[in-house]
Amino acid sequence: MFAASVSFLISLAGSSLKSTVQVFFLGIADSFEVSRGSLAIATTLFAVVTAVTSSVIGHLADRIGAIPVLAVGTALNGVVLLLAATAGDLWLFVLTYGVVGAVAVTMLSFVPLGVLADQLFQGRNSGLLYALLTNGAAVGFMVLVPLWVHLDRTMTWNQVLFALGLVFLVVLLPLSLVLVRLSVRRRPAAPVARVSLWAATVTTFRHPQIRALVLAFVGCGSTMAFIDVHLFPHLHDHGVTPSVGASAVAVLGALEIVGSLVAGRLCDLGWIRATLAGAYALRATAMVMLLFVGAPSTVLAFGAVFGASYLATVVATTIWVNRILPPGVRGTALGVLWAVHMLSVAVTSQVGAILADLHHSYTATIVASAVLTTGAVILVAAQPSPDATPTAPAEEVTAQPSAGV
Repeated sequence: MFAASVSFLISLAGSSLKSTVQVFFLGIADSFEVSRGSLAIATTLFAVVTAVTSSVIGHLADRIGAIPVLAVGTALNGVVLLLAATAGDLWLFVLTYGVVGAVAVTMLSFVPLGVLADQLFQGRNSGLLYALLTNGAAVGFMVLVPLWVHLDRTMTWNQVLFALGLVFLVVLLPLSLVLVRLSVRRRPAAPVARVSLWAATVTTFRHPQIRALVLAFVGCGSTMAFIDVHLFPHLHDHGVTPSVGASAVAVLGALEIVGSLVAGRLCDLGWIRATLAGAYALRATAMVMLLFVGAPSTVLAFGAVFGASYLATVVATTIWVNRILPPGVRGTALGVLWAVHMLSVAVTSQVGAILADLHHSYTATIVASAVLTTGAVILVAAQPSPDATPTAPAEEVTAQPSAGV
């Protein structure tokens, strides 16, 4: 399907803004002559803004459709990359990446993609199909991160970001506009009730299983923050070369693809709870492995274990949410989920960097993340199976005022 293929490509490219900052983190800090903690303000602000806007963007995808949201996000990503590449001062880079960039990336994130999978496939094999759509980020790990490491030898981070901005505006934006035209002609299979952002948010937090999933997702956010911000500095501190780190991330990406597809299929077969608990168990194991990095084989093994769980938690949680909530609310619920996730990212990003500056070690951050993901296993296992939970009646939501955003 053309829509799914282009969405996958946009998802792949959408990971580039975060992955370039991940790989060039130390280089960017050196170019601005600031510490890791100072530059981490940008990544922390990114996480906070993502948290604030996720539910709004999810609700927007419910209202106008996921494809128009992806198109706007594509254009905004291109602009952000060009502005960040030409930022002459740290404060301008922080505002560009941390504020506008956060909104842009969120519009290409798992939130609208989760809504898109539901809108395109109406729940039929949605787990496997959602995994396929979101695997763009996994391919980004495999292809883009090694590419950035290679380009780091011949280009500055400014040049890489500027070139990426042009790709977004010249190549990806026209493709996304074609998708918009096609989506206008497409009629939904069934009418979806218009629900206000407030009513959808209230419905989300009233559901006990959603509250449990949100709390468990804190561990997912903490561990993903470590990968996005602290992994390469942590490996550098333990004498691991950038090439080995890039190889580990490539392995992570490969297993991410396999893990997500397996998770999607298992969810479609009714194993949602077991899949999510198992994914969190793998994540906790991977974080413990980070305490013993040094040999290249250990680093690669970490990449494999973490990768197997990386998207599995996202896929299983998303399918769980879509299974127990009515249409018109799901995008908002996914946005709330990712809001809490990104708050966890923000805390881990900033506190981890500060602790690294003070103690020259990420040990405390790693242990805390391992504890959070272990707690998530217990929390998920205690929930009733989503397949035994009836979908919330739409009438309970639509009975509330639907005016507003």
